[in-house]
Amino acid sequence: MLGVEADDIALRRAELRDPAVEVGAQMLMVQTCVERGQLAHADAANGRWREIAEELGQPTLLWNATYERAGLELLRGHLADAERLAEQAFQIGQESDPLDAAMIYGGQLAFIRREQGRANEIIEMVEQSVSANPGIATWRAGLAAVSVACGREDQARSLLEQDTSDGFKQLASNVTMLTGLTLYAEAAAHTRNTTAAAVLYERMEPFSRQVAWHALGGYGHARLWLGLLAGVLGDHERAAEHLVFACDFHEANDMPLWAARGHLGWAELLAAQGDASGAREHAARALELSREHGYGCFEPRAAALVETESAAGA
Repeated sequence: MLGVEADDIALRRAELRDPAVEVGAQMLMVQTCVERGQLAHADAANGRWREIAEELGQPTLLWNATYERAGLELLRGHLADAERLAEQAFQIGQESDPLDAAMIYGGQLAFIRREQGRANEIIEMVEQSVSANPGIATWRAGLAAVSVACGREDQARSLLEQDTSDGFKQLASNVTMLTGLTLYAEAAAHTRNTTAAAVLYERMEPFSRQVAWHALGGYGHARLWLGLLAGVLGDHERAAEHLVFACDFHEANDMPLWAARGHLGWAELLAAQGDASGAREHAARALELSREHGYGCFEPRAAALVETESAAGA
């Protein structure tokens, strides 16, 4: 429905010649194109949005366009570029909406530090954000994911148990719902929580053709998370189908962060099945991507698997 609306506005904008209408069209096009996996089109829409903001001299629009540009780089896993853009957006946002600018910058910085393997640096900030923003469910989901990245598995389990009890109802049907579910899925996959995995799989399956994205960043194709959850549930055949698709999709679309996560998840699944050769192959690819792009969150796990499965296959 969103895609139809965005396409319709895009067709009419030339007739109306109204910059406000065109900005609205570009905003919708970014969201729609990313969800469809059409990242080049999303880049173009974001670029045009920024051009209009600069022409109009509107700092709020420029801030919006800049933090969404950072979000697109986060979705890909280009962490250095994303951090530079997030800092730039924060500076622009000080002119128009300093409180929201700080919150958005904090969210993007938390994403970057977690994937860099530096989650211990931001865990307190995430906890404070959860307390200060009880109505923003994605902060709580983010805390679950950051907790496992810090090795605080008991905290992640507690969050999962509390929020599984009502089917993650706090994640309403809006643009942040799917990204929130992916964050819980990371915690469920890491802690092997079968109850949470079953609920999350059911909630995510209707979005199996979609990329998980909101304006601050994204978490790859939904099938990556469905694959990880299926693995927790012991459905290895379905897990492999999802992970094959996810790894191919992320490799083909310059999304190395989620390609690394997919190969790591696939390696762990194969290791559990006793396939040392296959596990070593996918762990090696996850390790290569992690070292090349600075994904400290995945690198130690991938390196340990390469070593373990190499020894097992010797």
